[in-house]
Amino acid sequence: MFLKADGSKVWLQSSRRMPYLSLTGIIENSEDYVKIQSRLYRAYKLVPCIASGDAFLVQQIEDSDAELVFCARPDKGCALLLLGKYDLRQESTSPCTVFEKLIDVIEGCVDRIRLQAGVTIRFEAVQPELAAGAFDLNLN
Repeated sequence: MFLKADGSKVWLQSSRRMPYLSLTGIIENSEDYVKIQSRLYRAYKLVPCIASGDAFLVQQIEDSDAELVFCARPDKGCALLLLGKYDLRQESTSPCTVFEKLIDVIEGCVDRIRLQAGVTIRFEAVQPELAAGAFDLNLN
């Protein structure tokens, strides 16, 4: 995690300002993180340099500009980040349909992570965050 000026922690680090939704929690498993990490590496594409721990692209959301990224650290802290805009404007929807569909997408994603990594994930908090200028990739 990264510290904001107020001392609170955020998961994502970005060279630009980027809002995101974070579901944070813990990985419940008696194995050490290296074993869990190896299963995550086999199942998902690693997204380098965007989080304090490992970050894995777990799902591009169809018909939307959003994606889900699962982040995990050696202390087994984890987060599922919704990056981008989850947009259902092209569909005729009821007022709650967007939330219902997002919940379905997240549940399916978490179930796949659990199966691929062989762990139980317990999410404890949902909050919007803002990543801003945590690093600079310009190495010149």
